[in-house]
Amino acid sequence: MAYSESIASSLYPWQVSQWQKIQSQLSADKLPHALLLSGKEGLGKRAFAEALAHSLLCQQPTDNGTACGACAACQLLAAHTHPDLLLLQAEEAGKALKVDEVRELSSRLQFTSQFGGYKVALVVDAHDMNINAANSLLKTLEEPAQRSVLILVSSRAEKLPITVRSRCQRILFNEPDEALAVDWLRQQGVEDSAQLLRLAHGAPLLAQQLKNGELYEQHQQLIKSLLALAANQPLLAQAELLHKLPLAYLLNWLYDWVEDLIKLHQCGEQGTLVHETYRRELSQLVPRSSLPALYEYLEQLLKQKQLQSIPLNSQLLWEDLLLSWTRQLKRV
Repeated sequence: MAYSESIASSLYPWQVSQWQKIQSQLSADKLPHALLLSGKEGLGKRAFAEALAHSLLCQQPTDNGTACGACAACQLLAAHTHPDLLLLQAEEAGKALKVDEVRELSSRLQFTSQFGGYKVALVVDAHDMNINAANSLLKTLEEPAQRSVLILVSSRAEKLPITVRSRCQRILFNEPDEALAVDWLRQQGVEDSAQLLRLAHGAPLLAQQLKNGELYEQHQQLIKSLLALAANQPLLAQAELLHKLPLAYLLNWLYDWVEDLIKLHQCGEQGTLVHETYRRELSQLVPRSSLPALYEYLEQLLKQKQLQSIPLNSQLLWEDLLLSWTRQLKRV
């Protein structure tokens, strides 16, 4: 695939309105100096940010604003050597972005563009900045360098200080219409797209990742562990299986599982479940559980989701969560 085609294809069909809005601002010479691309994981925010950065740096953008792929700037972008594109991201996913890294980025933004156009800085997972890093970035936001654009990408924008958020124009990415997402997934060769999309909470790229990677196997392990405990299997063995898996995903799916059980309590067989393929197993758990206890468990899970950024002993955490699960169920 040619470079220009690669950039154009990185714009997903559910990103059209956001792209058009920014291109309109650019055409009117009213592009903000700082943008915050926010929305849940799996909506292609980073791909959008990269396409926008390339658009700003391209010397001959196409009619729809995407990079041409042929000019000298685009060739440097393809080689990841363009001097006016700066990238800041943690060395490992979930690690903090530190103040020294932000200071270096801010300092480099002050340099004159080597191509005489924009200087663009892309901050991936901006919510991972520690407080000192965020405060350092605030200075850059308050006194931006001329012809500079700062693009922050975040799936947890609420973690950013309000002082940072208020100085950026927020570009929100919502889950696309289900029909559009399912159609796109089918075009990518993803079977069971509707079911995977439910597990991904409407995020098409996460649904695609579920199909193609080990994430789906991790989901399956969670369900196997929950059902094993319902069959009175030893708890510690199941906690040992789960504690090394990615906590955020498993907490979301455990929350969905409990919500599905509540839905069956309240609505019987009406409506679609997130775990539709496990409807029979869930239905068998209805007479063994009670609504008040399930709602209490949801509260526990919600609190844990809010605290997941705090380092915890994951083995003990899962022992506690699974113990609470077994307490939901009458023994058989």
